[in-house]
Amino acid sequence: MFEKKPKFGPEQFPAGADIIQQGDVPDKFYIITRGKVAIVLQPPDGLDEVIDYLGPGDFFGEVGLLNQSRRMATVRAETAVGVMAMDTQTFRTWIEGSPLVAQEIEALAARRTRDTGPLEPAPPLDVSKLPENLVETETAVESTEQYDAGDHIIRQGEQPERFYVIVEGFVKVTHIDAGGKEHVVDYLTAGDYFGEIGLLEGGERIATVTALTHVKVVSFDRNTFRRWMQQSPSSQDDIAQTAARRRKDTGMLSLPEDE
Repeated sequence: MFEKKPKFGPEQFPAGADIIQQGDVPDKFYIITRGKVAIVLQPPDGLDEVIDYLGPGDFFGEVGLLNQSRRMATVRAETAVGVMAMDTQTFRTWIEGSPLVAQEIEALAARRTRDTGPLEPAPPLDVSKLPENLVETETAVESTEQYDAGDHIIRQGEQPERFYVIVEGFVKVTHIDAGGKEHVVDYLTAGDYFGEIGLLEGGERIATVTALTHVKVVSFDRNTFRRWMQQSPSSQDDIAQTAARRRKDTGMLSLPEDE
């Protein structure tokens, strides 16, 4: 089997061209080398709204690659534009190997996510639909928690106790492999959840979740989570599939490099 080669090279766009379009699946990160672009929000029933302009040295396209969401805005060439375009594989390798670059890009992505808001409603997991008998305030099985940027919400190696749903903010998920190297596994934002693997499968936490901005979460204890799964088969299926994918993704990071 042939491996896909990383790609990083120049691309040109004429004035008026949409370099990326709101709602598209992201596949590249762009650094502007010449020209000017407009960042445009396109409401379903409204007029286009320009929220920013970027020029040489600026970059765009990072939000969708970091949090694996569809494009949140359209980027339109105001003049003839030259860019250096980087595919997803190259982008992830770059930020994993450059902590300072990753920090700058993550901070800007968090600000842009906050400024534009999510393109689509939160994922199918809806905590408002929990059966009423699951919320047992006397034993504090449900709680709202807040974290500042840099705080670790859960840590790899800890014993799992709670399940978390992000209400607002932006977090990074990292995994340390058997050789001691830290890998960025995912980025999550409002509506996403984490902490399910340890509660479903037992064992220690397999990843660390760190707040990149101020973060607010709703968390549920182990017993509440399990009763929820028993009473909501559709949620159980969705969460089990997500847990299996995440377990596979982090497991692959621990394989020897020649495998």
